[in-house]
Amino acid sequence: MNRPPFSPDVALSARQALGMSPQQVAEQMNVCGVPTDVSFVHAWESGEHVPTEHELIALADVLWCRTTELMGIGEPRTLTQYRLARQFTTAKLARSVGMDTVRYERAEEQGVWPGDERQTAALLRLLNLTPLQLSKVTVQAGPSWSAVSMPPRSNPGRVRSR
Repeated sequence: MNRPPFSPDVALSARQALGMSPQQVAEQMNVCGVPTDVSFVHAWESGEHVPTEHELIALADVLWCRTTELMGIGEPRTLTQYRLARQFTTAKLARSVGMDTVRYERAEEQGVWPGDERQTAALLRLLNLTPLQLSKVTVQAGPSWSAVSMPPRSNPGRVRSR
């Protein structure tokens, strides 16, 4: 599988802003369950190597930043970027929507969403997508998902009157 986009400068800046050393980042990555050596941190920050998805997600946690920041993107533009922005691995998201991992990976690679109505509703909820956003990053392959009913989004600034 392809490695996610990555911005070495953002990773370096985030680490320095926290006052952490590369060794401390590696140690915290290990605490997160992602085996990392200090040489990996140096390679990421120098642009010699790009972290895997697992490493990217753990690094975002360690550096207290969003994965989109580390990917060097403002807003996600692909299904993969939306998934990583919500810190899901392919296997975890596929399992969460009730889809085979290989089938889900193929959907990301081909930009074609094969999910049924239930899987589509789960995907929209988990990735915090609207049907329109999903339609912009994929082509429909299965049953019509544009009619999937979504629960209304909460509006925290709105006060209900009695």
